[in-house]
Amino acid sequence: MKDRNVIAWAIISLFGFLVINFLMSRSFVGLTTSMSEFWRSSALAVGLYAITIVLAALDWRPSFYLMGLVIGMYTLSLISVLITMWSYDRAALVVRLLMSVGSIGVMVANAYWLVLALRLRKYERDKRDRERFGH
Repeated sequence: MKDRNVIAWAIISLFGFLVINFLMSRSFVGLTTSMSEFWRSSALAVGLYAITIVLAALDWRPSFYLMGLVIGMYTLSLISVLITMWSYDRAALVVRLLMSVGSIGVMVANAYWLVLALRLRKYERDKRDRERFGH
């Protein structure tokens, strides 16, 4: 049951990244990115998240560690969005603020995923210890 929460927040993380990625490819941001770059990076994100989510759904415990690496990698890309928004002043201030708020929001969701994953790990470890030592 707790696995579902961790998986659900991973899906929220993916969706948040895809939204930010889509918005970064739009002309109002002021970058010269193409839609093909958006599709490539989105396909890679969906693939990486999907692999770890399927493995987690199949109850392969190390999948949460892999999922943590994937979420960590995409959290770094959100930090890159913040740096890009504030180092290039081609976008309007409102756009930069909204993109920053969106990126920070997804990073908060990723941090909450980490909290849930650590709680799940502790629960599983405590359960294994109770079974092993009979407490």
